[in-house]
Amino acid sequence: MQHLLQAQAFTPVINRVEMAGSFAGDHHEMRAEVVRRVAGIEEYGRRFADVYPEVAAGEPLRYEHIAEALAEFQFTLVRADAPIDAFARGDDAAMTVDQKRGAVLFFGTRTNCGECHIVGLYANEMFSDFDPHVIGVPQLVPAETNVAFDGPGADEDFGLEQQTGTDFDRYKFRTSPLRNVAFQPSYMHNGAYACLEDAVRHHLEAASRIREYAPRGLGAFDARVGPRDALLSQLHQFIENPADLTEEEVGQILAFLRDALSDPGAAPDSLRSLIPETVPSGLPVHEFDFDVRLGGDC
Repeated sequence: MQHLLQAQAFTPVINRVEMAGSFAGDHHEMRAEVVRRVAGIEEYGRRFADVYPEVAAGEPLRYEHIAEALAEFQFTLVRADAPIDAFARGDDAAMTVDQKRGAVLFFGTRTNCGECHIVGLYANEMFSDFDPHVIGVPQLVPAETNVAFDGPGADEDFGLEQQTGTDFDRYKFRTSPLRNVAFQPSYMHNGAYACLEDAVRHHLEAASRIREYAPRGLGAFDARVGPRDALLSQLHQFIENPADLTEEEVGQILAFLRDALSDPGAAPDSLRSLIPETVPSGLPVHEFDFDVRLGGDC
């Protein structure tokens, strides 16, 4: 492996929940089955042979080849030319006054947003410490799911505790990066909110949001809400004691997140060209909704 992104490609295909699969083999057999299916498609065989001399010479396709191909495609998906980047390069006019004021609030000690949504060092300007925290995201249990939920009512997601087995880690989920956050179809680890403003306001009024939460704007996603009180007892200190912001200040933070962090190249309409009309397998290509509003529709 030449890069961690290539190694990462070995993991999703063996996650039965993520892949929603029922293949009975172990991890090695799962990857071998992927290779078998890909190698069985003549067009893919020609394309891999064009790139890898050993495949062209008759050696069998390996999962390493597939992982490298996936990584090379993902390397092309970097979208980091937002107004904040132009501003950092010296273009003072790249950000509006409201976006700049929102940035000051975001990184300031009144809100402490930047304590978890950090930039620099290992965060690599992704606006995340990549650490798990409890922010009290409402628990959602889909009507149809292949996930085994936690708790006595099988209607909770214990988060990090599933890996550590420690009660202290219950309801902890990794801080979400904020690059191009306005283009997300939903927010929080489980998609509890359909628009960016609701996600931001949750950080400012988590207690009331948890108590009063009802799914809205989630389309065909049918889900019931899990227990609420337990979430309130473990909130991160910044969420439990939020900043008291005016409506104007909330709007400025939204302007910063929605507009200053958005690379136009990451907009759904700009990504249309990545969707092929057909694929070598002959399977139908997924349909995508490109008619979306920046930051969702609150």
